[in-house]
Amino acid sequence: MADVNSLVAAYGELGARAEGNGRGGDGMIENKVWYLKQNRLFAQASDESIENCEHIFKTTVFPKRSLVFDQGDPTRLVYLIKRGKVKIARLTPDGKEVTVAVLGAGDIFGEETLFEQATRMTVAVCIEECLLCTAKADDLFALLSRNPQLALNVAKILSERLDDASATMEDLAYAKVPDRLMHLFKRLAGEHGKTTPEGVTLELRLTHADIASLIGSTRETVSLELSNLAKAGRIATDGRFITIPKAELVLE
Repeated sequence: MADVNSLVAAYGELGARAEGNGRGGDGMIENKVWYLKQNRLFAQASDESIENCEHIFKTTVFPKRSLVFDQGDPTRLVYLIKRGKVKIARLTPDGKEVTVAVLGAGDIFGEETLFEQATRMTVAVCIEECLLCTAKADDLFALLSRNPQLALNVAKILSERLDDASATMEDLAYAKVPDRLMHLFKRLAGEHGKTTPEGVTLELRLTHADIASLIGSTRETVSLELSNLAKAGRIATDGRFITIPKAELVLE
């Protein structure tokens, strides 16, 4: 059976094909530029500035459940998500996995390597098949130093993640599990939600263990409280996806 690295290498060829036929083809460059424009890193950036830097990015397809990088990994690469969802987690000294974030198309991760040469402090795993753009940290840092708008975008992303971490810490300190769950679902609704007549459906499949890790609880408690929330009408579930009713979304 092929190992993960072999699979990623094979999928990488598919990623290259996804960008077009031939390195010099205009279609390929336009396709890559279009994808880069959808990423938060390039918010408000001009088409010309994106076209001038598209060459530093390489596209790779990662299979579902594949490891993008591990804790302690010394590689200095930054990742932009074109398609799919990636779980960022941290391993505790006793081996427990704590989910830090779930990211989707348009997000950037691995940006800590832009500012230091330290090894990774987190683990990145593909929740589903992902199409990722990668760039060497040194190349991307040079790009940021020449383009203040991109540097501001990175600063904004880091600030929002700090705000999310602060909100999570506040929940852990003061909120009960049902409230932690609802706060999480409302945040995920904004990031991975699809509006429906009933409310907003989370287009994200997380296990009860994943959810427990995100709110600092246990799988057993999460399973019980999800059932209670469903009975109370605060969420709806079809066994695969969770929907937040409209009435719940307007209550703050």
